[in-house]
Amino acid sequence: MVYLKWLAYLLISVPFELFAKLISPILAFFVKDDGWLPDWLSWFQTPDNSCDGDRGHRERWPRDGAFWTWMRRTAWLFRNSAYGFNYYVLGVHYEKGDVYWHVGDPEIGDKSGVSGLCRWYMERDGKLICWQIYYVKHYQIFGVWKCVRIGAGWKMWGDVEKDPYCPHWVYFNPVKGSGLAEE
Repeated sequence: MVYLKWLAYLLISVPFELFAKLISPILAFFVKDDGWLPDWLSWFQTPDNSCDGDRGHRERWPRDGAFWTWMRRTAWLFRNSAYGFNYYVLGVHYEKGDVYWHVGDPEIGDKSGVSGLCRWYMERDGKLICWQIYYVKHYQIFGVWKCVRIGAGWKMWGDVEKDPYCPHWVYFNPVKGSGLAEE
């Protein structure tokens, strides 16, 4: 049943994310001086970073000034479209007593350079309430390391006791950058 719930949520999240991508240039005008959207726009905000992004995003968008700040924020909101909606509205909230586990290597990832498949599960009162599947395969093309990255379910790869929200997600990128160094 939880798989059907995820699919039903997908039918809600994809149109909402597309809408959020379309309005990301407008949303960037609403960002306050501290870099955060007002509370009434929290469905479009990443909960762990301001609209100025994380360190990597700031490195990609290093310029300041009104135009460049607006561009950096637009790019962040476009990349992380409707993150708050998938996090708070469609996400699953870990509660004390929930049981979670994984099958496979949780270290797989585009940045870690580890290829493989890992699945995570969470139960509440003996009933499966969410799951995640994540696959990464690194490869070289024209001497450059890339990877296939596929994920679906509810993100549970962090410490769900410290960050109890598991946002709904789906992801597919066949040519994602890789953490493997060029040889």
